[in-house]
Amino acid sequence: MRLYDGGLVVHQSQSDDGIIEVVDIGDTRSLHFGTMPRQSSMSLITPHTLELSYTEAMMACLVFNPNPEKILVVGLGGGSFVKFLLHHFPDCQIDVIEYRQDVIKVAHAYFKVPENEPRLKIHLGDGYLFVQQRHYQDDTRYDLLLVDAYDHVGMAASVGVQAFFDACSELLTLKGVMSVNLWGSDKPLFHQTMIRINQSFNGKSMTLPVENKGNIIGFGMKQMMTHAALKKMKDRIDQQEIQLNINLPKSLRHLTRQNRPFISRLFA
Repeated sequence: MRLYDGGLVVHQSQSDDGIIEVVDIGDTRSLHFGTMPRQSSMSLITPHTLELSYTEAMMACLVFNPNPEKILVVGLGGGSFVKFLLHHFPDCQIDVIEYRQDVIKVAHAYFKVPENEPRLKIHLGDGYLFVQQRHYQDDTRYDLLLVDAYDHVGMAASVGVQAFFDACSELLTLKGVMSVNLWGSDKPLFHQTMIRINQSFNGKSMTLPVENKGNIIGFGMKQMMTHAALKKMKDRIDQQEIQLNINLPKSLRHLTRQNRPFISRLFA
């Protein structure tokens, strides 16, 4: 059995898709796919809070769309986004697409993802095929689209292609935002993916590096966001942070600083 810095392995299983381990260290429970990196983490005291810095950074999409009603999550993991959104947005409706049945079972059994919540629908299948089906066969549109489709190997190949991001763009409402977790240390893949996102969203994209991590969050939007518009959000973001407690003011500052040269070049 793998050792996790003195953690207690409370669940271990293996399927054709790989290993799943659930590990408790103190008041924190984490999901591992047979390797040391954590796929998800949850506070056993406050299960709805976001414990990993990259999940807070992904939720900076709320800077652009603060009151989402319809949300799609690609990649369930331990359900961090699901629990956070259900807790803070009582009127929201969430679709999740997850390709591993064993991950869904573990999320219900060990990570307090509700099984009989009318606001939540968890679909078993491939993220690429799901967004393609919704794009071509359904009128559903989403305010937020969260893509976190990593396993122990890397980002699922099918959710990094141009057709995936094209469909994601078409699935968003006019104020909709896609937030995608990317691995910045693989520079060629990161740059290629951001080129695709930028193309799918007609240049309306931004990035947000996660502090002290290799993750970089990419955002694609239906509406162009100017530097001046970002600065005007400060008061609203400060108020929203009181409720959410996810470092939104810091994310806004970093978004403004990180994307200023790109925005200034377009709107100088």
